[in-house]
Amino acid sequence: MELEIRNVKKSYRKNQVLKEISLTVKSGECAGIIGANGCGKSTLLKILAGIEKADGGDILINNEPVQWQSSKLAGCIGYIPQESILIPELTVEDNLKLWASFGGRKKNEETLRKLGEQFQLGEFYKKKVKYLSGGMNKRVNIVCALIHEPSLLLMDEPSTALDLVFKEELREYIRSFTAKGGSVLLSSHDEGEIAGCASLWAIKNGITQKVPQGKAIEKIVSEYMK
Repeated sequence: MELEIRNVKKSYRKNQVLKEISLTVKSGECAGIIGANGCGKSTLLKILAGIEKADGGDILINNEPVQWQSSKLAGCIGYIPQESILIPELTVEDNLKLWASFGGRKKNEETLRKLGEQFQLGEFYKKKVKYLSGGMNKRVNIVCALIHEPSLLLMDEPSTALDLVFKEELREYIRSFTAKGGSVLLSSHDEGEIAGCASLWAIKNGITQKVPQGKAIEKIVSEYMK
């Protein structure tokens, strides 16, 4: 699916975090959002995920306008936030079953089985979430976002806490996902993730700038992320 947002604005009291955010994520593309800490990357992803409400702006899916926080938008999005969405007192298995219970349960459980194998969750199924390492917690969060096979993935620093093996596993999943026509919009400080994006959008002073293609990663970091 193709996502376009136009002139998105968001303020918290007198602090205008997002002034004029416009960007496009094409079908089959992984696009990245970069910028200094506190520039509004997470806020933008929360707005798209329906957690926050924009003060203004438009959103289009496949060139058709949709309402913010609409069921049409929510139904095609998978969201991986920085913070964990899991219930600490439940086991990994119970958390996953909870997420799989929404929608077509039988289909979701088959998808969950495949994802559990891919992200090597089997030996942790009976373990309570509160006892997981940061990396394992992140892997379970990623699987939760993928259970319903969304068309658009929103990822906020997705590889944080992952070791090198699972960072590459995640990148391979993103490559496979986009090759099938899925779209990804991710926020990252990880140079490997940034380098794997087909397009980059920088947020600075609440406004988006498209990063010119072919710019060296070192220059991207120095110009847009500090």
